[in-house]
Amino acid sequence: MKVKVFLHGYFAKFHPGPIEVNASTVAEAVALVTRQLPGFRPNAVRGRHRITVAGCEKIENLYRPAVGGEVHLIPQFAGGKSGGFLQILLGVALIAVGWFAGIGFLLQAGALIFLGGISQLLMPAPDAEDNEKKSRYLGAPKNTVEIGTRIPILYGEDLVGGHFLSFDTDAIVTG
Repeated sequence: MKVKVFLHGYFAKFHPGPIEVNASTVAEAVALVTRQLPGFRPNAVRGRHRITVAGCEKIENLYRPAVGGEVHLIPQFAGGKSGGFLQILLGVALIAVGWFAGIGFLLQAGALIFLGGISQLLMPAPDAEDNEKKSRYLGAPKNTVEIGTRIPILYGEDLVGGHFLSFDTDAIVTG
């Protein structure tokens, strides 16, 4: 089925006008467009482009046919938490009070709080889940890796920790 893909925001610079592709799902249309256009290649500084597909709030919607035969790609806003707004307002207030009162310390403190709020907005939010598996049974610093990771071979003399090739113990308590 023919699908028209519209690029919005700074993506519009990558190709003029809509792009027509033959795709059965929204995900297939997005993959076809992003792999063909050189503007979607990963950047060495920013990494990959973050894309929002209009009308696809859930992942399941990406694997359905395009509604009305149209897909709209919008750049996704990246940033951290909303807590930076309060910090920015506090910084601006301290700068204003310091300016009118003639207190240099308040100007400096306000500027630092303001810049901290801006940097907090620009930082990505940390993941809630810690993907690193930690064991309570292994003490002291040692080199441990997941199953399937390549094992380097060292030549000469080097001081490295141990490497567990197989250590997976689960204790199930039933009561």
